[in-house]
Amino acid sequence: MLTPRECQVLALIARGCSDRQVAQQLGLCLGTARRHRENLQGKLDLHKSAQLTIHYLAHIAPPDEPGPVPPALSHRQREVLHLLALGRSDKQAAKALGLSDQTVRKHRHNLQRRFAAGSVCALLFAAVSGGALTLPLTPPQRAPLVLAVRPPATAYRQLRERLDKAVGGCLVL
Repeated sequence: MLTPRECQVLALIARGCSDRQVAQQLGLCLGTARRHRENLQGKLDLHKSAQLTIHYLAHIAPPDEPGPVPPALSHRQREVLHLLALGRSDKQAAKALGLSDQTVRKHRHNLQRRFAAGSVCALLFAAVSGGALTLPLTPPQRAPLVLAVRPPATAYRQLRERLDKAVGGCLVL
C-alpha cells in the first residue's frame, strides 16, 4: 500500500520528472525525493524508474485522455520501446536484439525525439498515452517476412541454354 506522498512522487516519476524536479514540485529536499523513489522501488520490487512508470500506468492511473496520434514506428523501434518498458538498459536491449549498444541508443534517441520526451520515463508515458505501447506489455509482433525465392542455379542454366538455342547463340539487342 502506497502513501499519498508516494503516489504523488510516483505520478511525477511516471511523467518523466527527475529526482530534482520531484523535489522542486513537492517542496522536498533532493535526498528525500531520492529516498521516496528508492522506497517505491523496494515496495514494488522494481529496479528502474521505467518500471515504476509502467507500474503506474498499468495499475494506478492509466492515462484517461488519449494523447496525440502515435508516430509510425519501425518494428525495431517497437522492439526497443518494449525492452525499455521492461526496464532493460540500452546495453541489455542491444544484447537481446543482437545489436550494438550504440544502435539501441540511437533508436532510443530517435524515439525520444519523435515523442518529444526528455527521459525514458517520459517516453514510456507518451507512448502509452499515444497508443504506441499497450498495457499489459506484449512483445511486438513481427510482420511476416516475404522473401523473393530465387530459382536454383540449374534453372538459370537451362533458361540460358534455351535462349542460346532460340537465338542461335547470338546476343540480340
